[in-house]
Amino acid sequence: MTDSKHILLDRPARGKIGKAIRLPFSKAVEIALKSLRVRFWRSMLTVSSIILAIAFLTYVWASSRLESAVALGMRADAPRVMAVAKTVDDAWKPFERELSARFDGRRTDYKDETDALYSGDTAEFKRFCEKAVADRATPVKLAGLPCDNAALADFAARARSIGLEPDLRGWCEPGLALAGIKGVVQREVDRIGGIQIALQRADFDPAAPPEKLVRMKPAAVWLIIISLLVCGVGITNAMLMSVTERFREIGTMKCLGALDSFIVKLFLLESTLQGVAGTVIGIVLGLAGMFAKCLLSFGAAAWTHFPLVDTALVVLWAILIGAGLSIAGAIFPALRAARMAPVEAMRADE
Repeated sequence: MTDSKHILLDRPARGKIGKAIRLPFSKAVEIALKSLRVRFWRSMLTVSSIILAIAFLTYVWASSRLESAVALGMRADAPRVMAVAKTVDDAWKPFERELSARFDGRRTDYKDETDALYSGDTAEFKRFCEKAVADRATPVKLAGLPCDNAALADFAARARSIGLEPDLRGWCEPGLALAGIKGVVQREVDRIGGIQIALQRADFDPAAPPEKLVRMKPAAVWLIIISLLVCGVGITNAMLMSVTERFREIGTMKCLGALDSFIVKLFLLESTLQGVAGTVIGIVLGLAGMFAKCLLSFGAAAWTHFPLVDTALVVLWAILIGAGLSIAGAIFPALRAARMAPVEAMRADE
């Protein structure tokens, strides 16, 4: 039944045709919200499907963008770190041989402490050296270790150029300051190596061109498309069930003069409200999952190379897709409800 047939008589005695009733948009919103409250758990089924679809979309897409940004960042950072590490290592090897000879009687302890030093714990190695020198029974003589102040200053400047702060103060011998530089540089090398391993596990080829790195994998794209299709079918099914349950309500509104456009607007509003709620929750969950995954895999590099603009675009697209999906899924049920004849709608519910 078309809008032109939904009319009220101004004054039946005069036989004149009155104007069709056009309810304000605020009334449609009020009725939609009331319907969602009455059918809350049914609405939650629709919202949950949107949440899962949008959360998966946001998680996969944002993770791909962040992993690409980290991979591109490592392409620039790794050579700089390795260059500094090689320079420091060339000076450390002969120094460490001399240092190892001084600890000849404490090989086991020395090995354990140097392992801690290479992990970045310079304070522990510093305490170990102080105790060894102060040991009254078998003191270790660390005086006279080779120390080139100009070289140490150069190594420290190189370390600072890659964002590191070497531990240069408080050593019992000036030459041991090289250990403070070696410790922080080696820790950075290990961190870069861990990130590169994580990228390889994520199937990122460090040698791939940048345009390939930023491209989402086809398998992920297909999974997103399938999840969105399933979500769309779920929305349509839930809205059709809602229409079936509300035959009498629809018939009553149409008998009172509600236009077809008002019925369509009502169902689209309900679906849009559910879609917006599900989309917002899904985006939050997807971003939370993405942050948790990338922080565990890349550590501080996830913050250092975080692609703010790309992530904002992912969020924007997720909002548009979630809202569009909820509207598209409700179009057919809304048109079906609007095209029902009032008498048929009242009779179908009996």
